[in-house]
Amino acid sequence: MTYDMNMENIGSGMLFLFVLSTFEGWPDYFWHFIDASDAGPAKNSNKYFALFFAVFIFVGSFFSINLFTAIISFNFDIA
Repeated sequence: MTYDMNMENIGSGMLFLFVLSTFEGWPDYFWHFIDASDAGPAKNSNKYFALFFAVFIFVGSFFSINLFTAIISFNFDIA
């Protein structure tokens, strides 16, 4: 079973990381990744993805998007 967001190739992986950093629908994908295993979906079988999600949301969303916003605002600062 393959979900619409996965990490099987670089394009879908980058799209997934973009969705994760914008907070759009990330809880659904969170549970899909937590339940992923080699033998098929099993409830809460891959708990290390919770750590990945927490770290990436903190670093990717807060720092990267705030940095992007700061650069844009400094670029168009008229004063």
